[in-house]
Amino acid sequence: MIDLHGKDEGAVYEFVEWLRIVGEGIVLNPLVWAPIRDGNDIFVVQIAISGGAEILCTGDRDFFEPPASIFLASHRITVLTDVQLKRMLDA
Repeated sequence: MIDLHGKDEGAVYEFVEWLRIVGEGIVLNPLVWAPIRDGNDIFVVQIAISGGAEILCTGDRDFFEPPASIFLASHRITVLTDVQLKRMLDA
């Protein structure tokens, strides 16, 4: 696991726990609709918008392509892969 990102297993679990804790305070707006191919991804977009996300990290190509990418950009949400996010954080 360390080879992927330079963090040991304990650090990864701590980060995931932090994400879980901060995510609990997000109140979804069920009226938010997103133009995305997979209807299951609307939930992810709702969380990102309701939580005030600036970055959405995913490997799901649907988020990188129009119309979803345009919609997310209109909400000032940048979509990055895990590799892109790691590079940004390391810079």
